Amino acid sequence: MNQKIEITRYVAEQLGLPVDDKNLRKHKRLWWQNLRVKPKGGLRLTEDGYTALCQAKIRDLKVKYDAKFEYKSEFILLLDNYIDAPWYITPKAIHVFNDRLAVQLVLFSGNIERLIRAKIASDLTATAD
Repeated sequence: MNQKIEITRYVAEQLGLPVDDKNLRKHKRLWWQNLRVKPKGGLRLTEDGYTALCQAKIRDLKVKYDAKFEYKSEFILLLDNYIDAPWYITPKAIHVFNDRLAVQLVLFSGNIERLIRAKIASDLTATAD
């Protein structure tokens, strides 16, 4: 099953919302920025989605960016491809719903660009082997 649908179903259940196909499609449209099914990533939340996950008491971790981060649409697309947990972004911070990813971001001192570039390099190395 699609990861977005699984998360949407879980959150809807936690909030006491109906989980029939029609309502899941409705919540999926409201909660996710990217509706396409992707093998990896594509888990950027809308403001409504972020609110729903928070109301469902799913813990998020807020990591502020370092001062050099430029909030550009091209970079947001890269994030969408490489972050494999639900996330919500603002001009000053990123909220992630994954402890491992939050720790990685903290280890990179909030330099989200360096983290993504490291993930890209890791993927290139893995495919070269």
